[in-house]
Amino acid sequence: MIISIVPNLDNDGVKELTKRIIEQLHSLNCVIYINNEYESIFDDGSITFCPEDCLYNDCDVAIAVGGDGTTLNVAKNASVKNKPTLGINAGRVGFMSGLEKNELHLLENVVNGKCTVEERMMIRACIYEDNAVKGEYHCLNDAVISRGDLARLIDISVSSREGMITKVRADGIIISTPTGSTAYSMAAGGPVLSPDNSCFVITPICPHTLANRSIIVSSDKELNINIDNDRNNNSFLSVDGVKSVQITPQTKVVISKSPYSAKLIKVKSENFYEILNKKIIERRI
Repeated sequence: MIISIVPNLDNDGVKELTKRIIEQLHSLNCVIYINNEYESIFDDGSITFCPEDCLYNDCDVAIAVGGDGTTLNVAKNASVKNKPTLGINAGRVGFMSGLEKNELHLLENVVNGKCTVEERMMIRACIYEDNAVKGEYHCLNDAVISRGDLARLIDISVSSREGMITKVRADGIIISTPTGSTAYSMAAGGPVLSPDNSCFVITPICPHTLANRSIIVSSDKELNINIDNDRNNNSFLSVDGVKSVQITPQTKVVISKSPYSAKLIKVKSENFYEILNKKIIERRI
């Protein structure tokens, strides 16, 4: 089996953990690929170092070593090549991780096929200006439209072919997947959804209203989002908290279901609600 390892060396302890993973995979007779920029760190004479594109083209499984952000980014890159991702937690929560750092012996189950693969829907966010596509992005957690540096509210409308869905004056709005419902959307008061659902969760950010409720929309709909802000303010589209693009009142953001789906490897028997209680609810009590 060919396994690509993608470590986030900005996280404490990831270098040492990655070396332990390499040792464990060698004992299982796996071929290991790592980005060639890490050759001076991990070269032991038996690793294949290659450009990032090759990591996902040639592997059977991609392993993300880090926190949820690392797993999210690796899963998105791997989804384009229809490859599954295993997250090994070296961060704080590790809600998307399949294994903890003290469970490396369970890598044997991955190599032997004693695991399952969960498919997670993704979002496609397209930016249009003058009826032309200015940008297209795919995200696993959420697409967020927010105000700029000034503490001034923006007016946001969300519609579909059937008509208007919601209008809100707020700091912004979050369009999340069920996977992303436990991230920024939850922090903004949105509902938690099991990741086996296929829908969009629309959650306002600090709306100027006495009632703040999320709206859940089927993922077979195409959402058209328009933003209006005063001349002294700016708005931005942020995709999975990484890519940020400025948008104007002349910009239209179109949200739809991505043709790609993230594939996360599940090794243990814990279900979503058990993980939710252990990693989020009980952790905060």
